[in-house]
Amino acid sequence: MWTHVSGLLTLGLTFTVVKGGPLDPFSWARADKITIDVNLPWLPFENETRCFGEIGCLNITREWYHLIHRPFNVFPLPRNIINTRFYLYTPKNAIQAQNLMAEDEKTITESNFNPDWMTKIIIHGFIDTPLSNWVTEMRDELIARGNLNVIVVDWAGGSLPLYTQATANTRLVGLELAYLLKKLQEISGLRMEDVHMIGHSLGAHTAGYAAERITGIGRITGLDPAEPYFQGMGPAVRLDPTDAEFVDVIHTDGRSFFLLEIPGYGMSQPCGHLDFYPNNGKEQPGCALSQEGGTLIPLTLIKDGIEEASRVLLACNHVRAIKLFIDSINGKCPYVAHRCPSYQHFLSGRCFKCTAGNCAYMGYHATMPVGGHHNSSENDIIPSEVSEPLAPQPGKYFLATGKDYPFCQRHYRFTIELAKPRDAETWVQGYLSAAIFSDRGAVRGVDLTPRGTARLEHGTTYQVVVTNPHDLGDHIRKVELNWTHEMNVLQPRSLCLLFWCNDHLYVKSITVEIMQMPSRGKRNSGSSNKLCAPKRDYADIANRGMSVFYDNCKR
Repeated sequence: MWTHVSGLLTLGLTFTVVKGGPLDPFSWARADKITIDVNLPWLPFENETRCFGEIGCLNITREWYHLIHRPFNVFPLPRNIINTRFYLYTPKNAIQAQNLMAEDEKTITESNFNPDWMTKIIIHGFIDTPLSNWVTEMRDELIARGNLNVIVVDWAGGSLPLYTQATANTRLVGLELAYLLKKLQEISGLRMEDVHMIGHSLGAHTAGYAAERITGIGRITGLDPAEPYFQGMGPAVRLDPTDAEFVDVIHTDGRSFFLLEIPGYGMSQPCGHLDFYPNNGKEQPGCALSQEGGTLIPLTLIKDGIEEASRVLLACNHVRAIKLFIDSINGKCPYVAHRCPSYQHFLSGRCFKCTAGNCAYMGYHATMPVGGHHNSSENDIIPSEVSEPLAPQPGKYFLATGKDYPFCQRHYRFTIELAKPRDAETWVQGYLSAAIFSDRGAVRGVDLTPRGTARLEHGTTYQVVVTNPHDLGDHIRKVELNWTHEMNVLQPRSLCLLFWCNDHLYVKSITVEIMQMPSRGKRNSGSSNKLCAPKRDYADIANRGMSVFYDNCKR
């Protein structure tokens, strides 16, 4: 048998590795892609089906298997063990839930469910329950918006270990949810386009399973959809854009074992119309225990109890998607993300303007993407001369957030024009920081080299995107620029001993651009402030020195 397995793996790798491409190098290992009919005992190639009464049937076919990502599959546990329940909250019963049961019409007709309102459905994930703090917080924020039906899905009986069994149980929960929605449509007149499912981790895929059984679900929001057993699988197995009219996804823990990273719990693979990657969708600010994140655990334990403290310790990145979404519901700061080839391009300021459909709101206020006349691909850098804002295009969107509330940050693009006098070195390396002064106040200690030491070439420009929770408005009056030179023994030209080199930085001007908002229409040109050194054509900043730039560039 193992001879056949070895031959199968070799043939599959040789035949289809190019087809998989760099985004999915293991597509050859999907069982439905294997063309040789080999009878492997843990791959039931023959179609297997199991029915669960009136809610429907499930089968396991080749598309559910992957030699690496999903080698094992099982059927869900019985309905009475998972015991899926649905709790309705409305402005009339914001605290006390009403239990909706599809098989009991009276629980629907006598409830406060209103078909004229939008319906929000919250679905928890693995080893979780509706009693979790985040479920209550999200429910309360949604109810605070006014006329909404909020349904909380309780599948705690099926969300416990083992993980393989829990992934199978999500399929049954999807059937239960689809059956309830059909009953709400039949009895109360629910419109499927008014349904918005919000699922975290396994709950995101559960929403997909429910939606595939119904035509016309309005929206699914995936909050860091679970990665194990789903990454690299076909659309029938995981959340995908065909599951609803609009699928938006927030990725916060997409670290990959195959990229030699500490594995995360969430998917990095795009699986929606709009896929948002705050802080590159991997390590979130404040979550590294070796840094400031470790201090959050005792504080969280005191404030929110052992449950929330354990989340900070074990799944801080994974639950950050939840916190960002909750903050976006009624928060005044907009989570504006930019469509970009990569997070590195975003940080370097190459995808900053909200033009050609390359900006979108992340979170509750995300909107359905609509293609525009600038039909760029996901890997294009949007040209700055395209100035007419459009609805967002499908693709990957990046933004930076803070380490704690308020997570939402304002984005500013700094463009530093470097002068090149005769006595300047060709390049210097070091660190830049700034203080920004506007009509609305001042912000100090802004790091302009967030990725560490920067190599700055005189006669060129240095560009970087920085964030801050404060809204400085559109008029920047003054910038104080601080420069610290750094020597590197591996780069002799950076060594400044006695009179060996010039460690000064020469700056001609600084341009500060304020992040644009997608909703400003044709006035969405953004605010740009150019600041110059007084009295001279450029500022000569010595090592560990500072120079002031003002908004009076008249030369």
